[in-house]
Amino acid sequence: MPKTNQTPGQLFLGMLDKYGLNCNNLAKEIKCSQTALRLISLDKSRITTSIALRLGKVFSTKPEFWLLAQMNYDLAMAAEDKSVSKMLNSISKAELSPKGKSKTAKPKAKAAPKAKAKPKTK
Repeated sequence: MPKTNQTPGQLFLGMLDKYGLNCNNLAKEIKCSQTALRLISLDKSRITTSIALRLGKVFSTKPEFWLLAQMNYDLAMAAEDKSVSKMLNSISKAELSPKGKSKTAKPKAKAAPKAKAKPKTK
């Protein structure tokens, strides 16, 4: 389990319980598929911006509450992924440079003038 207090699905299930709702009646209320809500409750599907807006409306929360819960969960899951960790270790940090001068950018070379086409002969 990631290093977050609750997964988005657990938060969602907690709100359903608090308001005495289930996925079926909530799906009808917010005009969403029951399957989408069930997958969210199982953390098998992400909370999208559209769903966050709907959940915010029905539960009187800000959509950001739901999106931040999803983002924190996603970041925690990525931090536990060994392949992501290995890839991150191979990336070097950008270095600040004096204003207007980049340490890595090189001036572009001027393009060579195009050669004139030879006239066709028969």
